[in-house]
Amino acid sequence: MSDFYRIKRLAKSLVPRFSRSRTYEYTLSDAHMMITDLGMNIPPEILEKLVSNDRILDDFLTSIYQLEKEIRQTAITEFATIKPELEPKVYLEDGMVGFTIMHKGEELVFAEYAYKKS
Repeated sequence: MSDFYRIKRLAKSLVPRFSRSRTYEYTLSDAHMMITDLGMNIPPEILEKLVSNDRILDDFLTSIYQLEKEIRQTAITEFATIKPELEPKVYLEDGMVGFTIMHKGEELVFAEYAYKKS
């Protein structure tokens, strides 16, 4: 997870520009399912904090919309999980939990959240 991609993602989050022609809308329940699907790689106490906070779930959805716009394809299955061919991963580093996918041979960080270390 490079600083360049973190800055790039931060800049995009400040001024989101979503296409008005979007024909699908994700819900907080969908975000809950997406994060839970990757939950095997997240300690239970951190997973609970992620999926029980509506602000985090809403931010996760915003990150998904930005990701789909960037990669120009739908990243979510009809079962509200990230497509397996995108090889979604979760990283825990320095008090941060980061979500990534692989696109065109490059790992993209699309969401990142701080957590308190115990």
